[in-house]
Amino acid sequence: MIDITGIVAIISVFTTIIVVAYLFFSSRHKIRMALIQHGQEASIFREDKDSNSALKFGMAAVGVGLGLFAGGLLDSIGMEEGPAYFGMMLIFGGAGLILYYLIVKKKINNDDIV
Repeated sequence: MIDITGIVAIISVFTTIIVVAYLFFSSRHKIRMALIQHGQEASIFREDKDSNSALKFGMAAVGVGLGLFAGGLLDSIGMEEGPAYFGMMLIFGGAGLILYYLIVKKKINNDDIV
């Protein structure tokens, strides 16, 4: 007999993704149409664009990359592989995000002065 468990699992995952996306977009459309019919503004659906998001993700990615490099160095000198890579990725990725926070905070403070 053929084992179809894998095929059913793959089909189920894709079907679930499609159904959730359809429900999300159709309900959002219905809510917007109801707001328009009642004369309300649909500004609740607008997302504020963060002009610094590329900087944040870039700094986090560089931090994780440096963490992988440092984890490789620790692995080569005899530390266990798992804690070396995982720990260094978290430490350097977090340091990148903290550095991003400090840069944005300094930028906001300088904008308030001017």
